[in-house]
Amino acid sequence: MAQLLWTQKQDVGPAARSDVAMVFDAARSRVVLFGGAGGSTASVFNDTWEWDGENWTQYEDIGPAPRSRHGMAYDSKRGRTVLFGGSAGNLNLNDTWEWDGAAWTQVADTGPSARGGHAMTYDSARGRVILFGGDDGQSFFGDTWAWDGATWTQEANTGPPARSGHGTDYDNLRDRVVVVDGIFKSTVQVQVQVWVQDSSGGWFSSPSGHYETHTQQQVKVQYLNDTWEYDGSVWTRVADTGPEPRMGCGLVYDGKTMLLFGGKNDTTFFKNTWEWDGKHWTQRQDIGPAARAFAAMAYDSIRQRAVLFGGVGQGLFGDTWEQFFQVNKPA
Repeated sequence: MAQLLWTQKQDVGPAARSDVAMVFDAARSRVVLFGGAGGSTASVFNDTWEWDGENWTQYEDIGPAPRSRHGMAYDSKRGRTVLFGGSAGNLNLNDTWEWDGAAWTQVADTGPSARGGHAMTYDSARGRVILFGGDDGQSFFGDTWAWDGATWTQEANTGPPARSGHGTDYDNLRDRVVVVDGIFKSTVQVQVQVWVQDSSGGWFSSPSGHYETHTQQQVKVQYLNDTWEYDGSVWTRVADTGPEPRMGCGLVYDGKTMLLFGGKNDTTFFKNTWEWDGKHWTQRQDIGPAARAFAAMAYDSIRQRAVLFGGVGQGLFGDTWEQFFQVNKPA
């Protein structure tokens, strides 16, 4: 029986942050990290770091502008880390950059609309990066886009409901892009009864008045826990049970199953780990990193480790953890 374990690595490296993105560069055996948000709304990063399994090394702070809530995916065919969009304060971005291990190059400024909170992964069967969802602070998106290394193309416009802060990765055994969780906000009209005091009456008379029905706008927040899969042309809803509804989880594919960690809702930061095998969600454990959301996760397929960095919970984190399966030998 294989046991899923977390182990904490060194805490020397990138400054503490959340809303940061990471991918695994398989050609160079490095986890690549870029950007993120510090402890204030004005603090966003544009530094590039790489993790080799033992040490963090800073490579560049020249390239994309500082940002958080951006998406990244590793294009294994072309050996490039692809970055799109993100947010810097109230500014949302729609630029596309690529990192070759030595330098960042801007490769497009058209494609999906400016946004943050979207998720990206690489569809190796078709040789393209898939982007889904996100928000621009006002509107939430449910669109699907593909990047082939030269051009963004909008794909299916039906599928998961619009959302932001969801998890995604690509299952290359089953040839499916998986999307799970996230948040959606909508403005709804509600009828409320308001007491209106009459203007008549003297100093010594009892207050009098009446109720009036007024229409007010309220923001409705919905945390999601549905699971969707994309086969390259069609989205299919495959589960609506599993992890508690949440946003800001990490999701990585370990070569066999999807591993989900953390996230948050209005009242709770999570620290549980769940596994998706293509049919069922199974909770594995809640021993490991402290509860948090908006951490970065990537899967090191060479060392067979899920790598986690940072996030926010009861404070801002700058720690590095690795998750792996240990096979327990029979006694």
